[in-house]
Amino acid sequence: MLYGDYSNSEDRKIGKPPFIYIFVVFGLMVILAVRLFQIQVFNYNLYYNKSEDYRIKRIIIEAPRGFIYDRNGEILATNRMNYSVTIDPFEIDKFDDTIPRLSSLVPYFSNMYGVHEADLVDSIKVLTRKTRNPSIIIQDADFRTLSIIEEHSLELPGVGCIIGQRRDYPHGSLVCHVIGYMGKLTKEETDILLERGYYKNQWIGRYGIEQRYENILKGKNGAKFLEKNYLNRFLGTISDYTPDPAIPGKDATLTIDYRLQMAAKEAFGDSVRGAIVALNPQNGEVLILVSSPSFDPNEFASIITEEHYALLVNDPEKPLYNRAIQGTYSPGSTFKMVTALAGLENGITPNTKFQPCRGFYYFGREYECWNRDAGGHGSLDMINAITQSCNVYYYQLGIKLGIEKWYPTCEKLGFGRRTGIDLSGEETGNLPSPAFYKERNITYTPGMTLNLSIGQGENDVTPLQLANYTGIIAMEGLNAKPHLIMKDFETPKMIEGISQESFKVVKKGMFGVVNNLRGTAKSVRIPGHIIAGKTGTVQNPHGSDHKIFIAFAPYDDPAIAIACVAENVGEIKPSLAVMMVKHVLVEYFKYYPDDTTSD
Repeated sequence: MLYGDYSNSEDRKIGKPPFIYIFVVFGLMVILAVRLFQIQVFNYNLYYNKSEDYRIKRIIIEAPRGFIYDRNGEILATNRMNYSVTIDPFEIDKFDDTIPRLSSLVPYFSNMYGVHEADLVDSIKVLTRKTRNPSIIIQDADFRTLSIIEEHSLELPGVGCIIGQRRDYPHGSLVCHVIGYMGKLTKEETDILLERGYYKNQWIGRYGIEQRYENILKGKNGAKFLEKNYLNRFLGTISDYTPDPAIPGKDATLTIDYRLQMAAKEAFGDSVRGAIVALNPQNGEVLILVSSPSFDPNEFASIITEEHYALLVNDPEKPLYNRAIQGTYSPGSTFKMVTALAGLENGITPNTKFQPCRGFYYFGREYECWNRDAGGHGSLDMINAITQSCNVYYYQLGIKLGIEKWYPTCEKLGFGRRTGIDLSGEETGNLPSPAFYKERNITYTPGMTLNLSIGQGENDVTPLQLANYTGIIAMEGLNAKPHLIMKDFETPKMIEGISQESFKVVKKGMFGVVNNLRGTAKSVRIPGHIIAGKTGTVQNPHGSDHKIFIAFAPYDDPAIAIACVAENVGEIKPSLAVMMVKHVLVEYFKYYPDDTTSD
């Protein structure tokens, strides 16, 4: 075999290095170095924070909500421990055994979770696939459920519990329309309120004092910091991060006296609808605010279903409706003092008499007096016309005044506008005036004044307005704005445009209503106490008449002014509203001494 001899051959030519490739590689290395420098130096804080955000989880610590007390220190709203049952998604492979076992131990589990028992496993699997952290499957669980889970923990892998807080109302429905209730934040609210320190699914005041004083009661949420691994599992707290302590909300003390509130609620029994409002006319402190029927705010403190909420909203008895500040009623004969005050400020004297009452007054047609069957009241002056509640006297006074001179007195007494009580939803009522009729394209006739002068017609007032009006008369023109928070009130002011002497005249009429033999509310008398008041009947086209009674006491040093509206009780004798107020006043004098004495 021949082998070539290459020893003498020319050296092979070696090509020049591919400088273009070297340049590209070098360029890439420079770019990489610059990028690494940018990431590790310039953007160090950015990526460090991102890393920490993934590694560190900020857990909100909800601030304890402030308590709500009555004026005597009785707890009306507090907080209780809340327990929720959770399930760990990392045990999903055991759900087919765990969920049926849990359902057998807790028979009402499927109802609490809200799905049919046959769909429990699949539904919970879907829920847990959305997160790697434990998911809540029972909210607001009772202690019995927790005990069962703890006792059978080895049979329920992945099932655990977490602790939170919920609002608790020890007296149930007693002060529901004052305190209100709580509810979870909606998604839209969460987007707005996150910047104000709230968190997703936090509870917030929805109604009443809980809503009005939310910023005071809620406090400031704190936070703790937990470390997570790459599986997004919590490993424990981190010592490098200092927890932010939660700042508890401030307590609120109400002017309400729960003992009197209870007496007023008892007065309604189980079937009477209406409202009672009582206040101290010297400073506007609301002692009682009851609307019947009522609701239990504890139902809202737990997870209320849409079906249950719909039942409350659509209930024909309207338990969520606050009749004390939202219900509007014709004031009936309780408005005769308004007409009397208008007369006194326009030249009528207390001794003025008109045509005698024969049981009716003719003005184009007959306008009846309630005493028609007895032949009427005869000849009366202004004070006795209040005492005996004579319609005919006030028909004639109303015609003499006309609406132009009548309605300004109503305005001065606060009718047709809100009192300004610290509750949302207060209605203004209706105050007829020439402008009122013009805006509604109603042709005003002088005959309308007859009805207005005795509190009928288009007059509409709230029970709160009636109580405030009663207090103004009791204090001879001093108007104290109604309020519900202790030591938080405006300085009372005298009503302008109505003289103190005029108020004294109508006070005498109200004194006679209770203390005169011909008075219409003698049954409210309480031995040892001087009470003044005024009865009223409101015609109701939808059923029996409503009954109204307003009163104040003691007569010489008024400390309570009260208004009661009892719906559809016109056939009950004596007036149920009168007897309801008496029941409350009997309780009142047990706790608030009366230094005055009756003759």
